[in-house]
Amino acid sequence: MHRFRNILFSPLADRDNPAAARRISDLATRNGAALTFYGAIPEPSRLQRALHRSEYLDTIQAAERHAMSAKLSRCIPDDPAFEVEIITAIGSPSLSIIEQVLRADHDLVVVTTDEDHEDQATINRLLRKCPCPVWVIRPTRARIQRVLAAVNPDPSEAELNRTIVGLAATMTQRYGGELHLAGAWELYGEATMRHSAFVHTPAAELDTLLHDEEASHRAALDDLLTAAQLADEPWQIHLHKGPATQVVPTVVARHRINLLVMGTVARTGVNGLLIGNTAESVLDNVRCSVIAVKPPGFVTPVQITAG
Repeated sequence: MHRFRNILFSPLADRDNPAAARRISDLATRNGAALTFYGAIPEPSRLQRALHRSEYLDTIQAAERHAMSAKLSRCIPDDPAFEVEIITAIGSPSLSIIEQVLRADHDLVVVTTDEDHEDQATINRLLRKCPCPVWVIRPTRARIQRVLAAVNPDPSEAELNRTIVGLAATMTQRYGGELHLAGAWELYGEATMRHSAFVHTPAAELDTLLHDEEASHRAALDDLLTAAQLADEPWQIHLHKGPATQVVPTVVARHRINLLVMGTVARTGVNGLLIGNTAESVLDNVRCSVIAVKPPGFVTPVQITAG
């Protein structure tokens, strides 16, 4: 069972989300984890600094930090034994959150969102650059938790996939609900074999190739669950033909998934550079909560600034 030890909670949404705060507080309690409530106030632009005296800007920032502290304090459970550290900072929300992760070695970042455009920009930057898993909590009225692990059963992503299915299983073990696993598959060169004037593939042979490709992907999913020692969990497996950018949102909508666990994949040797089209496209097309996991060895390009 996956355990987090040092959780950072940063509500990006303007509206309070007490249910999310309670859930994160409960997660921290169950894990015996340290919990930090974190809020960032945007810093003034160069133009604003040029137009206003420093005393004026200091007054505004002090008021905004006070309001942010009050907002974070409202999230704390009404339990005198519950310990939460509250931190406010001035700067870009995504950058300051990542810097805090690096300073304090947080192993999970949790954010809430109202689906505001600025929230999504912050979330996308966290997905690209935050070194630890990022849990994006979106509002839901669902009474049953339905968790979907979306994986690409490629041997090069074996460790990432084990983390994804492990997290998904952990969430259902702790909170109950349904456990789903999704995979997408395509036959390399299918369009060429069907339509190229230079390749002639009999229909029966193409059908066999398609059948074998699907079977190999299904076997890979079974092998993944066995390797992760999770084959006995009550998985509902959804293996569909097509690109992941279409398959995953379809499974989310069809099965009313309210928590998606997926990975973001980095190019080897290039720190902080993500092949993010798949992950970000999926996120843009689902309205459920998401836990996004970095691949092993990921190194953020963000460095802690002095001061």
